[in-house]
Amino acid sequence: MSTDAAQVLSEEIDLTPSPQLLEALGDIPYKPWQCLAELIDNSFDDFLTDPDRSEAQEVWITLPKPSDDDPIVGLLDNGRGMSLETLQSALKAGYSGKRRYGSLGLFGMGFNIATARLGHHTEVRTTRAGDPDWLVVEIDLRRLARNDSFRTPLRREPKQDISEHGTEVIVRRLRTEIAEDLKKANRHASVRADLGRVYSYLLRGENPVPGVPDGPMAGRGFRLKVNGKTVSPRLPCVWSASRTVTKEGREIAAIRSVDIPLASALACMKCGHWQSPDLALDRCAECDGDDMQLRERRIHGWFGVQRYLDESDYGIDFLRNGRKIRIGDRSLFSWENPNDGTQIPEYPVDIPATQGRIVGEIHLDHVPVGYQKMDFNRESRDWRHAVVALRGEGPMRPKKAKLAGYPANTSPLGEIFKGYQENRPGAGCLIPGNGSTAIHDTAREWGTKFHSGQHPEFLSDEIWYQAVLAHDEARNGGEAALRPTGAGSPSLTGRTGLTPLGGGSTNGPDLGATPPTLAPAPEPEPVETEEQRFDRYRADSRQVFDLTGEVTLPRLGRKVVRVFDTRTPLLDDRERQVPSLARMGKGVNLEVFVHGEHPVFREYGRDPRDYALMEIAQTLHAFEPDGQKVTAVAAEVTRQFPDQRVTESALRDRADSLLGRVRELMGPIVAPMAEELWEALPEAVRLRAERDAGRSDASLDWPTVVKDGAFVTHLDAAGIAAVVRARPASFLDGAVFKTSWNGWSDNAVKDRQVAQTVRPLEVVSEFLTEPGGKTRLELSLARITFDMLDQSVAGTV
Repeated sequence: MSTDAAQVLSEEIDLTPSPQLLEALGDIPYKPWQCLAELIDNSFDDFLTDPDRSEAQEVWITLPKPSDDDPIVGLLDNGRGMSLETLQSALKAGYSGKRRYGSLGLFGMGFNIATARLGHHTEVRTTRAGDPDWLVVEIDLRRLARNDSFRTPLRREPKQDISEHGTEVIVRRLRTEIAEDLKKANRHASVRADLGRVYSYLLRGENPVPGVPDGPMAGRGFRLKVNGKTVSPRLPCVWSASRTVTKEGREIAAIRSVDIPLASALACMKCGHWQSPDLALDRCAECDGDDMQLRERRIHGWFGVQRYLDESDYGIDFLRNGRKIRIGDRSLFSWENPNDGTQIPEYPVDIPATQGRIVGEIHLDHVPVGYQKMDFNRESRDWRHAVVALRGEGPMRPKKAKLAGYPANTSPLGEIFKGYQENRPGAGCLIPGNGSTAIHDTAREWGTKFHSGQHPEFLSDEIWYQAVLAHDEARNGGEAALRPTGAGSPSLTGRTGLTPLGGGSTNGPDLGATPPTLAPAPEPEPVETEEQRFDRYRADSRQVFDLTGEVTLPRLGRKVVRVFDTRTPLLDDRERQVPSLARMGKGVNLEVFVHGEHPVFREYGRDPRDYALMEIAQTLHAFEPDGQKVTAVAAEVTRQFPDQRVTESALRDRADSLLGRVRELMGPIVAPMAEELWEALPEAVRLRAERDAGRSDASLDWPTVVKDGAFVTHLDAAGIAAVVRARPASFLDGAVFKTSWNGWSDNAVKDRQVAQTVRPLEVVSEFLTEPGGKTRLELSLARITFDMLDQSVAGTV
């Protein structure tokens, strides 16, 4: 090597970045709540490692108000504060004094990105209990750039109370777009909501959801306020762990805890790489770092079932060190075929197929995340292993698993999926209903009340569960358990005080007999109070849950309504029988009673719900100041209950649900005679079933499906009718439909029984195959037909 070449190799160039880099960090597109979260992470990290938790651990956030001329963003915590050395490290870009694992803050850039994104001037004040001073540092990004230096002054301010401790961050000279955004109306509320979601686990206390075991749900109880208002953790609106469904003879609880221990491994505190301790390496194989620590690892949390279905509000939340990295993630609901990498969606698919209810919170403290903390590294081995541990290797759907050569899926998510993938109303699937269909909209409105935190009666799942039971009860013909209403009719003696004729001797007085004891004077017949009268109505009633909820009309106020369908005749104030009554309770509570056996319902076919709506409207109409007609108020009240719609789409949903229930009942009956039955069906029916199967799953082995009877899941309404016509003895008499058949000896009667059963199915078929353009009367006729079909199906779901 020549001398000149050696001189070139010994030279160096200075790669120290310009101070302008700090201001440029502010161009990274963090949302305001993300900036706040980066600062909050630092405070919560200190809380998590503080062994002394005798004092409530709190963070206060200050956001600009619309009237502020000099807006600021501030954070103040009552943590342990920092020493000068720790402060200097915390403010240095790219430096992380934290371990790579075990803390929320990562990469050493969060503070600089967050403050630079918010504004151009940051002041940090910190002190520890026992220190004589506050340490105060001002970071003026523009001054640093002008001076071309990273150095900034430090000053000390004497403390008035030496026991003070904590850290304060104040960002001034806010970026224009940030200041304008944070001054918007309701922006503070949306920031609180975002933070309440992300820090739900850290903010909630013990036993936050009634009925759910403390272990998987209990949080850390940290406190967070934004402009003086407490940030409420968004709690999962899930069924109690005591609620179950029965599938394949086994009870499956609505909450399943997850605790999967993993082998301990050596973690590199510099780059985060994991390696096996069996390799006996003293340095990281990835970055050659020498800070390796043996860490326990596990996957823990829970899967559960939300009390309502929603198009977007469901899925799995993944957490790292208590902060939610992914919210409502649905990637576990699809199975990736390892042979070709295709993703096969498995949930939700049941009607309504666009809505789901399986939720969960899974802690993955050992899985690496991106620098913005918005997602995990999905290409990492740890993430892929977690996916398999949580949802299993094969499909969750049994038939798909079998076809793909996998055993039954018994993973934690697979078990919840098995129990709650379907959405039929009633206890079979734990879905609230009204006796004929699911009340998804109403259940979701109740969920809104749960999340508002303003309605404690919706915190437990009791209201949802009563709607589940009421549905099954209504489907069983309203056979509500009668409650005792009294001791029965009083005896004649009791009513008159006289001894009945013939009850004693007719041969003159018996002088030796014991003198008769005079009957005590009868108690006066008690007068039933109004409260007792309505208690009596309630005792013999079922609650109509799809009309239970809040009714709010402009000008007329708000009412919290409960409707009861009672079998006891209703009397008005003048003791006249009426079909319905309304009674105002305390506050805004309104109870409505309808007598379902009243002639106007039984003989004239009126719907008790319509009368209940009229009672609600009549009550609100009393407050009408503008002379609006009561029918107009009734129309507004009706629109407050979307489950009452008789629209084509609503009826289609109901038809799909009904046919799904019929197919499920037919499945076990069809299996033993599948091939024989298939051959007996008309060619057109078989062709439609095969085409439906092809559309739903192109990978199906159709001959096998026909052979094992699974073709029944692809029969349309007309196909089901054809099956009943072909083998009525197998499907009537309570097997699938309640219609009697075998007991009749006259073939003409038997034929009529079959015709009565299949006619509603044929009407449903016509309704589904002729979309659009239906009149109100046609829709009403369809609803009545659906009611008939619903009532004719055997079983209680």
